[in-house]
Amino acid sequence: MLLSQHVESYRFWEVVIQWAQERLQHEHVVARALAKAVVRDGLRVQSVDARWLTPGTFELRGAPLVGYVAGEGMLPVFIRATALTHLRSIVERAATPQPEALFEEFMAKQDFHVWLTRCGFVLPAFWFGAEARRGG
Repeated sequence: MLLSQHVESYRFWEVVIQWAQERLQHEHVVARALAKAVVRDGLRVQSVDARWLTPGTFELRGAPLVGYVAGEGMLPVFIRATALTHLRSIVERAATPQPEALFEEFMAKQDFHVWLTRCGFVLPAFWFGAEARRGG
């Protein structure tokens, strides 16, 4: 088992790099697919990890955040306004994905798994073991 399969969350661009290597695709192709997944398909990315917040507090740390739900029944996303603007520009205006614009955003393994399964993608080996990829 790869050590990366024990990691519970990765930064957005780390997922882009690893999944692009596994799929033998350019990083921009994968970044565009993930941007569309966040903006339109409900893939959850976060700029704030609730595990690191003091219970009952929600600090913005000086960066304006946007909270939204991509679809009915989905969990909320809290993301920096600038990151959401960049993701939308990738999807809507074919902007070039910029790693530095998405430096704080991360996705949890569970959220990525939910999206991959819902969309019918094969689970990537860099994050999921053979047993999970077989459905066991």
